[in-house]
Amino acid sequence: MRNNSITILCADVSRNCLSRALTLAEIISRKKPVQIIGFARDNFDIWPPAHSTDIPVIKLEYGIILNWRKAKHKISGIVDHSGLIICKPRLTSLGLALSAGCNPDNCILDINDWELGMALASERIDNSYNIFDFLHNLSSPNSPLLCRYYESKIRLFPHRIVNNQWLQNRFGGELIYDVRDTDRLNPENFDKNGIRRELGLDNRCWIIFAGTPRLHKGVKNIILALEEITGIHELPGLLICGGSSQGNGDLIHFAQSTLGKSRFRYIEQYDRLDAGKYLSAADIACIPSLINSTTIGQVPTKLFEAMSMGLPVIASGICDIPDLIKDIGLSVPPGDITALSNTIKKLVLNPELSMEMGRKARSRALHHFSYNTAAPVIDSLLEKVGS
Repeated sequence: MRNNSITILCADVSRNCLSRALTLAEIISRKKPVQIIGFARDNFDIWPPAHSTDIPVIKLEYGIILNWRKAKHKISGIVDHSGLIICKPRLTSLGLALSAGCNPDNCILDINDWELGMALASERIDNSYNIFDFLHNLSSPNSPLLCRYYESKIRLFPHRIVNNQWLQNRFGGELIYDVRDTDRLNPENFDKNGIRRELGLDNRCWIIFAGTPRLHKGVKNIILALEEITGIHELPGLLICGGSSQGNGDLIHFAQSTLGKSRFRYIEQYDRLDAGKYLSAADIACIPSLINSTTIGQVPTKLFEAMSMGLPVIASGICDIPDLIKDIGLSVPPGDITALSNTIKKLVLNPELSMEMGRKARSRALHHFSYNTAAPVIDSLLEKVGS
């Protein structure tokens, strides 16, 4: 017999898969006991930015051959006594749940990325993939072939959550964006000037990219766009927050050599509870994603964090982004460095416009993209599955 608790099965608690699971868990925890469980593929540790979480995270030792049976047994016991939310249609989440005997009618499946697109990592976004694409990286639990197989199992689950309209059009389901805790992420909670002094930021306009600076996120284009800007007394600076300096050494060196050390700051991967601190130090958030099969079905979480903190947003016109940032930011064609440069310059030279967009962004987050607005949708779904 089920108790009143909820379990979220995460595909990998040692990577940023855990971010979405934590968002759902924090919303649910206001009314019900909730825990997260999943394989920990990286050194049997949880995702570093989540070390401070109060949500219980149960780590399963990774191993498809040696540890699968133990994980299956663990999930089987949970399925019988707890409501289940499965994050991502992957082998290590959906596959594990099905092998453990979950009833799709009594579970919620959360689809927060196009997993097949991420596995293919292709510049082709028209579904014109061939057999050779699917035979790539066969030894990975996130191989294209396995992702395609578990994508075919989505239809078994009548109760689904998706986190953008592109995914909703493809898979159906209730739309819950990567909403944020707008009480925690509130610009009034932070001393902007004090934090800027702490970080060594001067009085110029600072552009922030907050997140792991991977290639498909277009971070190099921000650097090139800022290099193009002229005709401003104090040229804008760039603050990159996320990832490790060891893993991003080439990018850091490129930014410093292109912009100069006075216009560039790098902050290593930080605890997720510190997101507001770094966002509060900036004036404009920039999310210049490139267009490919990874990003076409993706709305970055950092958009909603910036929105909550009252920052205007400049972002590539991909997926739902143009509609989401209408009147609170400006969208640019993905990969267009000159358009990005001109757009940054426009906001830098119009601080009143920038601040007005920021005020509207904060209001939009409060009224549409907060934990409070997502809670009723989640509560309704949990009732439908008897949890």
